Amino acid sequence: MKSFLYRTGSVAALAVMLAGGAMAQTGREANDQAVEDADVVVVTGTRTERALMDTPVALTVQDFDELNARGFTYGTDEFRGVPGVYFRRGEGDGDEFPFISIRGVTGNHGNDTFLAMVDGIPFVGPDEEVLLFEIPYAAVSRAEIVRGPVSALYGRGAIAGAVNYITRAPRENGQSVALSIGSDDFYRANFTLERTGAAGSLLASATHESFEGWRENSARTASNLFLRAETGLSPQTDFTGYLNYFDRDADVPSTIPTLPDGQLVEVAGGHSAFLGYGNPSNNLTGWMLAGRLTHRVSDDLDLTLRTQYRTYDGRADLNFYDYFEFDPANSIMGINGFDSPNQSDVFFAEATANWRAGRHTIVAGISAEHATQDERDIWYGQNGFDFACGFKFYAVLIDYSTGEVTNGDHPCFVRETRAAADTTNQFYGVFVQDEIELDARWTLTLGGRYDWFDRETRFSIVDSQPADLVAEGDAGAFSPKASLDYDYGPGLLYASYGRGFNSNFGPIWQWNPAEYDRIERPTTIDSYELGWKGEAFNGGLSWETAVFYLEQQDRRAFVSNPDPSGPPTLATTGQQYSSRGVEASVTWRPTPDTSLMVNYTHLDPEWDTFIVDSSGGGIDLSGTTPQGVAENIVYAEINHQPAGWLSLTASYEWYDDYVVTADNSVSGGAFSLLNASARIALPREGMGIDISVTNLLDEDYVYLFGGSRTAATNATPGTPRQVRATLRAAF
Repeated sequence: MKSFLYRTGSVAALAVMLAGGAMAQTGREANDQAVEDADVVVVTGTRTERALMDTPVALTVQDFDELNARGFTYGTDEFRGVPGVYFRRGEGDGDEFPFISIRGVTGNHGNDTFLAMVDGIPFVGPDEEVLLFEIPYAAVSRAEIVRGPVSALYGRGAIAGAVNYITRAPRENGQSVALSIGSDDFYRANFTLERTGAAGSLLASATHESFEGWRENSARTASNLFLRAETGLSPQTDFTGYLNYFDRDADVPSTIPTLPDGQLVEVAGGHSAFLGYGNPSNNLTGWMLAGRLTHRVSDDLDLTLRTQYRTYDGRADLNFYDYFEFDPANSIMGINGFDSPNQSDVFFAEATANWRAGRHTIVAGISAEHATQDERDIWYGQNGFDFACGFKFYAVLIDYSTGEVTNGDHPCFVRETRAAADTTNQFYGVFVQDEIELDARWTLTLGGRYDWFDRETRFSIVDSQPADLVAEGDAGAFSPKASLDYDYGPGLLYASYGRGFNSNFGPIWQWNPAEYDRIERPTTIDSYELGWKGEAFNGGLSWETAVFYLEQQDRRAFVSNPDPSGPPTLATTGQQYSSRGVEASVTWRPTPDTSLMVNYTHLDPEWDTFIVDSSGGGIDLSGTTPQGVAENIVYAEINHQPAGWLSLTASYEWYDDYVVTADNSVSGGAFSLLNASARIALPREGMGIDISVTNLLDEDYVYLFGGSRTAATNATPGTPRQVRATLRAAF
């Protein structure tokens, strides 16, 4: 309680300091920003252009230049301050392997509950999960984050929401440079060239970033080259194309063991220590080529063709925490060594029509996606289920009091390719949506989409032996949507229903025909939402709130195969999950130079049907709370401009405890953070400095995980205080 009062008092003191520094000014900059915020045009939630406050969906826009100025440069930082979203950072640091929950929904494997897109095009890997480390952040201008299913518009993956990463576009003639330095040897350099003219426009950007990391084995480097061109082919036809090259090398730090009650174990080197084997890393090189052709047939009809091709070469050499090997009596923890070189190619094409006819605005389209992946799974450690090998599965045993590997010389310590496979995924979809203006205030939206999809995986190595096995599966899904909104002038009331689906294909290793028999059926979520957006006092007060209820069915479940002649595990469906909650956001501008925003989220997920397979029969955990979802989240932010050359920002984040174990016997993980930043305009036009401090009070916090059903097992330390400064120059 004492620390909570200290943190709360610090927030209040900082808020008073910022507000008390107000000076008598015109406030033109703050007023302009308020108007700009109210007039932001978004497309992700409806596929039609609408002002943010007039969109009948829960949607937040995050500007990446602003995030960088405030010191937020990791993947997942775009979710800070977004109502309804909670994330934990897993093994690795920053954007490596986070677990993201939107509206209380948790995934079957990784991040398979929301859809990532780049410029409205699905950005999902062949393993059918979102990998944030593949997003070319340096090429992104902003992200539109939708809460609630949007599969009726975009297809699979969007069961709990979608994040549309929108790339940078040329706006004016000029050049700009941004140079950043920060804690733990953080360096970032960006150069951008923009040209506009009657014939078209061009943007070229080069970015390089390096970071030594605050933990052992957490360094990373990333380089990005982005080239975008826009031109008019004719008075009715426009073309936009871009090319992006991305190269990223990241070391992956280790996790820390915990006692069953969630208490951290004291380890050599503390939170910054590396407790692992070798040099775990996650490296990726890739190209992305995209184009958009728009043709205006008439004032009422537009046709658009979008295409994207991306190719990635990656290698993930990882240490997975193995809680079965945890032996606190002898200061021993275990990891499983895993190394996976992989190469993937994805091609996507979509044709859409936007037609305005009287009171109807119709969007219709078809899409196709073809993805391939060549993957090898290499495991290493002490392996063998007999007395000689110790009944181990690729176990690396580490004395966490010294950090030394204790079984590296064991005769059963091996490194071997356990599986190799070539996979092809194909997705096809057709959709239509009609926005019907019933009168000047009421709008009814009806839509639906049908998708069909299949996978073929050819294994050349299974269980370390040469093989020639093929696994195939296919399924289909229909996603309806409906909403009714009432525009009463200074605000919008809406009610909506939507269904999202996930293919349930999951990672490729779950298709190993020697280990798994499968029943193919997609996961679905039906969501019901009531929302209210509005403003008062000439925009001085604005708000957005939503209450929702969603129900997920046919989650993937793994049980013992009842057919003794088949593989040992049956991948089936049937688990049911529901969530309900409220999201509220209020922004108040007491003066033209000051704004205060407060967000509150309450989440209440529940397992309606949750039968866990075990050697003694099924364990019924229905009625329990899903793991890893904070019940309450508070985010507050104050912005103040005490002078025309200075803008100050402070933000406070508080996250409630969450359930750590499947049986709900362990809870924990609550923490709060205070962040501050300043933007300083220098006397020379076009130049400025950004200074930021994240985790200002150097809060010591961790993300807890429960690999066991009944015990907490491991934790990932949260990032300590980081100080960064950026020099910006435009000329």
